[in-house]
Amino acid sequence: GAQPMTKHLDELKWEVIVVDDKPVNAMCLPGGKIVVYTGLLHHFNTDAEIATVLGHEIAHVIARHIAETFTKNMWTAILRALMTIDTDDSKMVNDLTEYVLTLPFSRKMEIEADHIGILLLAAAGFDPRIAPGFYEKLGKISGNTSVLEQYKNTHPSSEKRSRLLAEPKVMEKAMALYREARARTEETE
Repeated sequence: GAQPMTKHLDELKWEVIVVDDKPVNAMCLPGGKIVVYTGLLHHFNTDAEIATVLGHEIAHVIARHIAETFTKNMWTAILRALMTIDTDDSKMVNDLTEYVLTLPFSRKMEIEADHIGILLLAAAGFDPRIAPGFYEKLGKISGNTSVLEQYKNTHPSSEKRSRLLAEPKVMEKAMALYREARARTEETE
C-alpha cells in the first residue's frame, strides 16, 4: 500500500519553547520548534488540553504548512506586483489579495491542522472528545467576533473548528485511534 510521506520529519529536532507572555496562543516555526505562550497555559493546563495544542502545532509541520505559506506568499507577491502595474492603488491590491487569497488559505491550513491534530491526540492516548471542547473554550476566552471579523482572521471561528472536529466521520476515526492506543497501553501494563 501507499506509505505516508514523512521523510521531511526525519531530521527535525523537536523543541517546545515556552514564552512568558500574555497571548493565548501557540505557533510552530521551521525545524520542529513549537512556541507556547504562558497566556495559553494559564487557561489550558490539563495534559489533554496541552496535548491538543501540541498536536495542532505538530500537524502544521507534518502538513508542511510553513513551506506552503512561503510558496503561496511568493506567488501572491508576484500577483500583487502584476496587479499594481495597472493601478496606483496598492492598498486596494493588497487588501484584495489578502482577503481573496491569503486569509482563506490560512483558515484552510488551520482546519487541516485541527484534523491532523485530533488524530495525533487520539493516537497518543488522549481522548479526542476533549478537542471540540478545547476550541469552544478558546472561543470564549478570545471572545466571539462578528462575521466580518471572522473573515478578516487567519483562523476559522472556534465554533466552526469545534463543529468540524465533532463531525461523526472525524470523531469516529479519532476514537478508533484512541481505542488502539489505549489497547496498546493496557497490553504493556
